[in-house]
Amino acid sequence: MRRWTILLLFFVCSVKGWTQENAFPYPEIPVSLTDEKARLAYTLEHFWENYDFRNSSQTNHQIGEQGFVDFANLMAYADSVTCAKAAGIFAEGVISSEQRLNFFEELARHYLENPQSPLRNDMVYCHLLRAFPASPQRQFLIHQLSLNQPGMIPADCSFVDAEGNRVRLYDIQSQYILLVFFDPQCEHCQEQMPQIQNEPVLKKTSGLKVVYIDTNLNPDVMKVFYLPALPSLYLLDAHKRVVVKDGSLQQIVSQLNVLLP
Repeated sequence: MRRWTILLLFFVCSVKGWTQENAFPYPEIPVSLTDEKARLAYTLEHFWENYDFRNSSQTNHQIGEQGFVDFANLMAYADSVTCAKAAGIFAEGVISSEQRLNFFEELARHYLENPQSPLRNDMVYCHLLRAFPASPQRQFLIHQLSLNQPGMIPADCSFVDAEGNRVRLYDIQSQYILLVFFDPQCEHCQEQMPQIQNEPVLKKTSGLKVVYIDTNLNPDVMKVFYLPALPSLYLLDAHKRVVVKDGSLQQIVSQLNVLLP
C-alpha cells in the first residue's frame, strides 16, 4: 500500500475528532470516492477548508504547522496539475494577510528547502511559491529550485578542482560523476567532508569519478548549480544527466549501490 494511501486512511479516521483542541481539521473524504488518485486530489483541494486562517493564536499556528507538514507530504505524491490547483487554493487562504503569508512561507522554507529536512522537495516548494504573489525574490528562487532536476542536464561550466586543475564539466568522462561542492571555511563542511572523503563506496567503486569543487575558488558554479547549503552532492551519469540532486551522502551511497553493485 502506498504511503499516501495510509495517510488518506489516517485523515478519514481523524475526521470525527477534528474539533478537539490542537487537532488539525482534516477534510472528510466522500465514501463514494474509491479511486486512490481521486481521493488524493480531493484531500489536497479541500485540505484547508476547515482551518481558520484568521486565528493568529499560538495554538492555531501549531495546528497550522502540523497541517502544513501533512499537506506538503501529500503533495509530493500528487501530479503537477493537482499540486498547482491545491497550492492555489491554499494560497487564497494565506495571501490576504502579510503576517499569515510570512508564517506559512517560513514553514515552506524550513520544511521544503532545508537540505536537512525529510520533507525537502523542490517541486512542491515551487508550486507553493508560484501560487504566492509574484516578487523578484520568489521568481529568482523558483528559477534556482527548477535547475538541474533529476533527468536534466546542467549547463556546461568550468572550475578548478581540488588538485588545482581547470576542468570543464562536459569533458569529464566516467560512467558516473559525483560533484562535491564545499567551502573549507564552513563548519558543516569541516564536519562532513572527512566522512565523504573516507566513504569506502566512493573510494572503491569503479565507474565513478569524484570531483571536489571549492565554491570559494569557483563562485560561478552557483550560477549553474543550486547550492542552498554545503557540502552539496550531485550525482550525474555518463551523459551528464542528474541522477541525484543535492543529495545526502547516504542517498548517494544507496543510489550507487544500486547502479554500480
